[in-house]
Amino acid sequence: MQPLPCAPSSSGPFPASSSLPSIAIVGAGPTAVYALDALQRQGPACRVTLLEAGGQPGQGIPFNARNNGAHLLANIAGFELPPVGETLNAWAMRQSPRRQAALGVAGMAHDPRAFFPRMALGAYYADQLGRLMAPEAGPCTAELHCHAEVQDIVARPDGARVIWTQRGQRHAADFDAVIVASGYGKPDVGARLAGASARIARGRRVAVIGSSLSAIDAAVELAVRHGQFHEAGDGTLRYVVEQPFAVTFLSRHGLLPEADFWVPEQAPALRHCTPAALAATVRGHDGDLDRAFALFARELAEADPDYARTIDLPTCDADSFATRHFAARMGSDPFVHARANLAQARDSHARAQTIAWRHAILRMHEAFATIVPDLSDADLARFSRGLKRVFVDNYAAVPHLSVARLLALHEAGVLTVQRIGRDASMARAADGGWTIGTPDAVERFDEVIDARGQAPLGLEDFPFPTLRLHICAQALAEDRHWHEGLAPAQGHVLDPEDPALSRVHVLSLPFLLHRHPFIQGLTESAAMARACVAALGRRAEAKPRSRDDIHAALAWLDRTDPIYQGTDVLMVARPTA
Repeated sequence: MQPLPCAPSSSGPFPASSSLPSIAIVGAGPTAVYALDALQRQGPACRVTLLEAGGQPGQGIPFNARNNGAHLLANIAGFELPPVGETLNAWAMRQSPRRQAALGVAGMAHDPRAFFPRMALGAYYADQLGRLMAPEAGPCTAELHCHAEVQDIVARPDGARVIWTQRGQRHAADFDAVIVASGYGKPDVGARLAGASARIARGRRVAVIGSSLSAIDAAVELAVRHGQFHEAGDGTLRYVVEQPFAVTFLSRHGLLPEADFWVPEQAPALRHCTPAALAATVRGHDGDLDRAFALFARELAEADPDYARTIDLPTCDADSFATRHFAARMGSDPFVHARANLAQARDSHARAQTIAWRHAILRMHEAFATIVPDLSDADLARFSRGLKRVFVDNYAAVPHLSVARLLALHEAGVLTVQRIGRDASMARAADGGWTIGTPDAVERFDEVIDARGQAPLGLEDFPFPTLRLHICAQALAEDRHWHEGLAPAQGHVLDPEDPALSRVHVLSLPFLLHRHPFIQGLTESAAMARACVAALGRRAEAKPRSRDDIHAALAWLDRTDPIYQGTDVLMVARPTA
């Protein structure tokens, strides 16, 4: 793969004399690639500037080659990945044998149901970004700036100013619109392991917080540093320890993820729990979740009557369903369940036959995603404690090889799982290690790796101070809380009624997760990008409205919040009527 051309910054990314609309994309990971693809395919002619903080454009944090080896797998199959020009498998098939081997896809590049290494997906997106930047790619002219850290965004009715630093130099440019596609807020497991590897020496006990695919990545990364996996003649996997070590997954519920099950490429439509039917249950107050659950239960009972009888579905409600659903797994050894589940999932693929209840829940999570943003605070909290856990567990199924590796590590005496509940405590020990306390015991570990997924981020974590102040002031004026993150309007525009905020679209996943808990995969990134570009295409000048209330709120924050005292952001952020 040839490096992408990263342009040096000057006073602005394009000549000021150009009459084409200008769009800045903050970030150059997969979400930004999908945004540029949508602009090239469905957008008007424009000038696009991508500002990438790192030096590996296109790859994004979870898929970069620097911290991901070929042993770390993505959990999305080729046929599920939204294509950028060409499908993942078509791209993999035209790579040279040498590159296929380097990316870990040799022998499976043709298989649309194969799970590729994360670094292969990163290479795919990097290649597609290069293609999208070519002059013949579409009506848009694109320019990429690497090592460009965006410091601030100033939204105004006449445009948006983006301020960034690049190799110690400060730059600023004005754009007609900004797409914030800055991706995840915490480093990936590979990066964290790279920093810890020097300390994880022979005989060390390592605690991994979490038990999802990121935790599996952590365990596998440690395993390849301390021994080798071997496949036996009968296809079973075993692990040989060369340098002793031990890993414990610390999980709130003590569960391991289930293995990927076969699903048809074209899923049948839901009959009862449809987006339209769910929307009709939402009346804007407590109780919406109960009406939605009734549709969920009806769909599930029809899809798999045996499963419904097993958990006594007719007596479940929105609060008790998760407890019933997880009861058998919670009551069994996690590795015993993992072995049985892996056999079931492999049989599902061998027969090309789905598991009815799992497939129904998988389809319904997409329908529920359309109403979760509109649930009341109380219903949202209930949903997060119950149904959300079921949905996330079901759609976060992992590659069969990942489960086989966990089983091999456990049989080698390397891996255990410990349930820690909600009240676990963690403290640094005097000798540099860690103590983890639960109601039942206190455990000591030499190292701790946080492999939990991306947590929702509140607006106080939004990294652009002037834009953050602008949104906080608006929230204050409208008596809304901003600690829960962002809830952009259709097309992911911050506020279509505000002449300034209507120029900013936010696709940054961590800030959307609170009200959009399922919006964290590549499929969602592609959908967000398409919606954003569609909104850009139809954006008209919003009718101005008085913003004296915003100005008053800005003034209040300027007086009371030490973050903003002594700054000049008040005047540049004030929207004008």
